[in-house]
Amino acid sequence: MTTESILLAILAVLTLTFVLAGLSTIILIKTMRTTQAEQQAMRRVIANMDWTTVFSNMQAHAKESVRILDILDKRLQKLEALEKIQLTQSNISFRNK
Repeated sequence: MTTESILLAILAVLTLTFVLAGLSTIILIKTMRTTQAEQQAMRRVIANMDWTTVFSNMQAHAKESVRILDILDKRLQKLEALEKIQLTQSNISFRNK
């Protein structure tokens, strides 16, 4: 191989590398623009959301949770009272024997 053919091969490789780098850059720029457009669209959707509905639903769920916790608390208090009565009765029957 002559020096000229080696230089032409190097030039071809460099040209191919330059073209691929350019295509990669173009694809990256398009991807970034698409991502930015999607972000803007998401921001508009969030800004236009009806937050009162979201908060009222959360408030309703919170009230329901409090109601359920109250029911569980009352049941636990009843169980504790029954346990105390049972312990008292077992102590009385143990002393009578």
